[in-house]
Amino acid sequence: MDRNQYLKIAHWYYTLGLTQEEIGRRLSITRQRVNRIIGDLTKLGIVTIKVNGINQGSVHKEHLIEKYFGIDRVVIAERFAAGDPYLPVLAHTAAYYIEECIQPGMIIGTAWGSTLAATINNLPYRSRNGCTVVQMAGTQNVDVELVRTDEIPRFLADRLDCSCYILHAPAVVDHPKTKKMLMQERVIQKTFNLMRKCDIAILSLGQFNRPYSANTMFNRGLLRAEDFDRLISDGFVGDICVNPVTINGRWEGCFLSDRVISADMEILEAIPNVICVAGGETKTQAIIGCLASGVINTMIIDDMTAERIIAALGLESKSKEEF
Repeated sequence: MDRNQYLKIAHWYYTLGLTQEEIGRRLSITRQRVNRIIGDLTKLGIVTIKVNGINQGSVHKEHLIEKYFGIDRVVIAERFAAGDPYLPVLAHTAAYYIEECIQPGMIIGTAWGSTLAATINNLPYRSRNGCTVVQMAGTQNVDVELVRTDEIPRFLADRLDCSCYILHAPAVVDHPKTKKMLMQERVIQKTFNLMRKCDIAILSLGQFNRPYSANTMFNRGLLRAEDFDRLISDGFVGDICVNPVTINGRWEGCFLSDRVISADMEILEAIPNVICVAGGETKTQAIIGCLASGVINTMIIDDMTAERIIAALGLESKSKEEF
């Protein structure tokens, strides 16, 4: 069996989570033999904490995006095969990066989303002395427990064995005066003060596309169809931590701002490392807009999304002088 076959088995087992029996069926070998091969992966240097060889070839693409947007770091999660789903590899890669970033005593902010939930689910249990997790976007009603805004920070705090502060307020209210009243509550003010002290924020992002059924905030009842009509009409393409942005990264003047209860863009700008994890075909414009906003320090994306961003911006054809 050649090295490439060993890499494929490592990818299936550690990244995609296939069982030894499933791998055996794919290769027409016994589960016992798969078990022996997996046992040899560390001896061969193929597996350490991550699967070696999966992320090769992305450095140039990462540099193009870093240079264009002037951000600190782009990390591309590269799938082993083009047909593989992007989310398992993206979540695995993001979890590896985040686990290295979190240090004892840090204050860590987080929001919502299935990508974020999958990322945190990949984090190992590892106690971080004195860390604190804070919820940065208001609560939403959703049936899937781990995707709920308040469950994500709780789950992260459990993984890190640390304390957690919940933002006890809706993510979006119907009337601006409701937000003004809620923001006067001491418990909410305390949570916002903690947000301002964050060392790291771990976020994902949403997109504003038609049909609205593809939008998370519409499906969860946070925004109405008329809200999306106005957002799209005003040029907004997506949101980060429930802050709408345009393709050029503008967020000022959005009518929704006085109805959203979350860390605003000024709070995000002041955080030393805002880590955004996102991918998928429908989110290209939203990712470009959020990168252009200047609040993201680290962007973790899948390989196909990276290619779409580079193509949309024509980065391969730009000379060094144009950056």
